[in-house]
Amino acid sequence: MTRRALRAAPPVRRPRTAREGRPFPTEAQLDLLKAAVLPAEQAAPAWRRWKSRGIPLVEVDDASGRLFSQLWINRSAAAIGEEDLPLIKGVYRQALASNAVTLNAAFETTQPLIEAGIPVVFIKGAAMIAAAGGRLGLRRIVDVDVIVPEADAERAVATLKAAGYPEKCPTGLPPAFGLHPAWTCIAANGSELDLHWWAYKTPGDDQSVFETARPATLLGRRVLIPSTTEMLVMTIAGAFVGAPPDSPLRWIADAVELFEREENHIEWGVLLRRAWRPGLTLGLLAGLEFLAREFDAPVPPNVLADLRRRPVTWRERGAHWAACHDPRVGLRLLFHLELHRTRRLRDPAGVPRDFLGYLAQSTGAKTGKRRDVFERHAVLVVRRIIKRESLLR
Repeated sequence: MTRRALRAAPPVRRPRTAREGRPFPTEAQLDLLKAAVLPAEQAAPAWRRWKSRGIPLVEVDDASGRLFSQLWINRSAAAIGEEDLPLIKGVYRQALASNAVTLNAAFETTQPLIEAGIPVVFIKGAAMIAAAGGRLGLRRIVDVDVIVPEADAERAVATLKAAGYPEKCPTGLPPAFGLHPAWTCIAANGSELDLHWWAYKTPGDDQSVFETARPATLLGRRVLIPSTTEMLVMTIAGAFVGAPPDSPLRWIADAVELFEREENHIEWGVLLRRAWRPGLTLGLLAGLEFLAREFDAPVPPNVLADLRRRPVTWRERGAHWAACHDPRVGLRLLFHLELHRTRRLRDPAGVPRDFLGYLAQSTGAKTGKRRDVFERHAVLVVRRIIKRESLLR
């Protein structure tokens, strides 16, 4: 390859996630959040501050737009004017219809798992709707997330495939159960079901999710959802693992909802024990501090003090920093360093001790040969040079 060819592909940094797409909100997003979830004495001033910014509702960022359903629910407390009600009401009604279709498809899709005797716990958006008394329009869910025990993951995927539910993005290869937290299939109506075997993007012991799961009602169906404490940990800590979430404000709105409805069911001792799961300490601490400061969440000071005292590895600190700031370069590296650490803790015999060996194992054929890393990435770099693509994505 000539020098001229190399110079023809100048390094272009990948675009960072916009400030509005990261876990902590901007000032404008924070005002909109408070208008959507807080009582009148705080919601109304927050709405007035947001309106004073002169941002039309039709031009808000995607994360803010996902709060419209809760703005409609909280419209009286926030004193939202008549001119803004038609739009947010329309979004709320769309959420009602869409959620009903998506959830019904999820019930149908998970039925083969239940018949096979595999424990199924609904998590994330579906669980929040159930915990809110079945308020279907609380938030729009674009897919349904469930979790099964890690030991049953392969059987669960095989059961769904045998029942006729295809993989969302088929690769022709079996799912990488030791590398990825979930597998997605498509229901008959096109809705998606995310089948998780890890509660987070990194591995760890999630047996407590099933041991403390509670019954709830969702669209008239009896389902299992996590305990209040488990839901709170998933909601907060999950927002700070890996790349910025698709709906970055959701964790705040969901956590405030849990505090409002189920504060008496939060077991802080259990939360502190759960925080020992690898990779959760910094996210929980950052999230709880934020909620206590901005939303007066009743977080005991001793809980925050305990989390601050905990030893944290440099890999976990790097992954947490990357999740909050989304650097142009290094996000994937920092996340994989943390993933290597947590996988080693979970399966020390099956995961190479050195990071390069882990990278070799986690690429392509998973041969564990370190030369795979160089061969695969050399091919990738050459392809990007030829296509004039960024080398730093």
